[in-house]
Amino acid sequence: MKLIARVLRYLAVLLVGLGAVGATYQWRASASDAKRFPMPGERVDIGGRSLHLYCSGNGPVTVLLENGLGGNYAAWGLVQPAIAKFARVCNYDRAGMGWSDPSDRAARAEFVSDDLHRLVNSAGLKPPFVLVGWSAGGVFVRRYYRDYPDGIIGMVFVDSSQEQQRHRLSEPGNTETHRREAEFQLAACRALAWTGAVRASGVMKQMAAALHMPADLESEMVAMENRTNYCSGVAHEMQGFEHDVSQSDPPASLGDLPLVVLTRGRASSSKDYPTPVSQSQLAQLDQSWTTLQNELAALSSRSLHRIAKDSGHAIPIQAPDVVVAAVRDIIDARI
Repeated sequence: MKLIARVLRYLAVLLVGLGAVGATYQWRASASDAKRFPMPGERVDIGGRSLHLYCSGNGPVTVLLENGLGGNYAAWGLVQPAIAKFARVCNYDRAGMGWSDPSDRAARAEFVSDDLHRLVNSAGLKPPFVLVGWSAGGVFVRRYYRDYPDGIIGMVFVDSSQEQQRHRLSEPGNTETHRREAEFQLAACRALAWTGAVRASGVMKQMAAALHMPADLESEMVAMENRTNYCSGVAHEMQGFEHDVSQSDPPASLGDLPLVVLTRGRASSSKDYPTPVSQSQLAQLDQSWTTLQNELAALSSRSLHRIAKDSGHAIPIQAPDVVVAAVRDIIDARI
């Protein structure tokens, strides 16, 4: 028994030592990343906590970019500079993501909308506004328009999520078992991020590489995703968003608000899923997604529906010109 106790003590000391080494590695690597990719823009106090806001360009119209679930400012690195040539464009990190402070409130659309409204007011951003929502961001900008419609002259949905998709989208692997596995992986990421284990594994770089973005943008995005708080922020967003896409009612009408709906044109692939997926399942998924996208386009009597033919879900990265053209069309009143 004494031998076992001694071995356990040695193991405990070893684990503490390894943790200290890992924590030091994570701290130094994060500091190095911050020097390579300093925060653009500013942190704006919205009432006891701050959100990161990055604006560029000039013009009579302000374009507000709303990220997909778990996204940060770097995701718009190919879109924002192009829009800045003809408009004021602002991109921000939601609570707990990127350079923004976390929030005790769930990342549900009603609270995201409230945060964005506070940010707009605190930063002194002026209308008219064009709202651009990618993926989950589409749900968030629709809620923002519902809550604060004044001054909004148009919207762009970029392969947007839909409020009923949890019940209607037949996504492969969307079973209780797979959800529990995903939750376990995210919990492990949260628990180990401070040790540098997530960074050392290269998993964030591997996921970013699949998007085939320019090397400099990929490095910046990976640097943000290797930050210690990243997985905690993603978990917080996912918990809130489940509520937003499990609604019984469809999204509300937008009347005659100018709207461009951008939908991915690349067919779903089995490579997108960790478990085997049949071609019939993939075809059913794409058909369901198309139906939801068509319904989003029907929300306004002044809408255009465009397919980003060579892009998957990551349209801002894989087809940024399509997003830029949609924003320009709304500003130039071509819708």
